[in-house]
Amino acid sequence: MKVTIDLKYFLMMIASLLITIGTVNGSIQKYIKFAGAANEMGFFFMGLMATAVLAMCSFEKTNKDK
Repeated sequence: MKVTIDLKYFLMMIASLLITIGTVNGSIQKYIKFAGAANEMGFFFMGLMATAVLAMCSFEKTNKDK
């Protein structure tokens, strides 16, 4: 069994992770003005979920046929 990385999903996962980390640091507020703390938390959780889903999609198992 061999694990391969699908590059397009992996790169989107990295971008989503950077946006999520920027939300935690507060540096994303230079570009996005949130209406309140609940909106910022919702943005964080959606970014976290997108990162998790893209992480699951970026790795796949391939079987060697003998």
